[in-house]
Amino acid sequence: MTAATATTTKGTRPRRGNGTKLLATLAVLGFAGAIFTVASLALFTDQETVTGNAFATGTVDLVATPATAVVTASAMAPGDQVTAPLDVANSGTLEFRYAVTSTTTEDTLASSLALTVKSGVTTCDDANWSADGTVLYSGILGSTGTTAILGDVTQGAQAGDRVLAAGANEALCFNVTLPLATTNTSQGLSSTATFTFDAEQTSNNP
Repeated sequence: MTAATATTTKGTRPRRGNGTKLLATLAVLGFAGAIFTVASLALFTDQETVTGNAFATGTVDLVATPATAVVTASAMAPGDQVTAPLDVANSGTLEFRYAVTSTTTEDTLASSLALTVKSGVTTCDDANWSADGTVLYSGILGSTGTTAILGDVTQGAQAGDRVLAAGANEALCFNVTLPLATTNTSQGLSSTATFTFDAEQTSNNP
């Protein structure tokens, strides 16, 4: 009986070997992780910042001077004319191209009046405007709807468009004549013309 009892007691004794090994393994792994963390924090590092990356848009700004009544006349008779300069300036920061159109309030007289626009004129007055310069437009002052005077308002480069660099300007000479051949159909009429200047950037706009 004593031997049997001893055998039973020996068989039920807790097995502690595997638990001890597991604890030892976890301790080693924890120690290794701590070493790895310390080693990672000890790496050399550096940082640079690049500041001042500022952006600003340019401007398209056309200024026409005078802004009203550049050419005007009353009680005109066939053969009369009126001549005056008009300055076009690029007051923006971007190069632009511009076009000019004319709209009139009465078509019979407007289509009888002859408009000439020139650049490079030395003296822009009735007596001297035709002496020099380059003719940019020669035709009627206006008719039904809108009359193209210089260039084309369609986006992009068009024949006749005028190009001005930022800060540049040019002088145009406007002459309006009531030809001697004008008939009585234009007698007693009046018409007002509005010249519209349309500008657009030239960069990225072929």
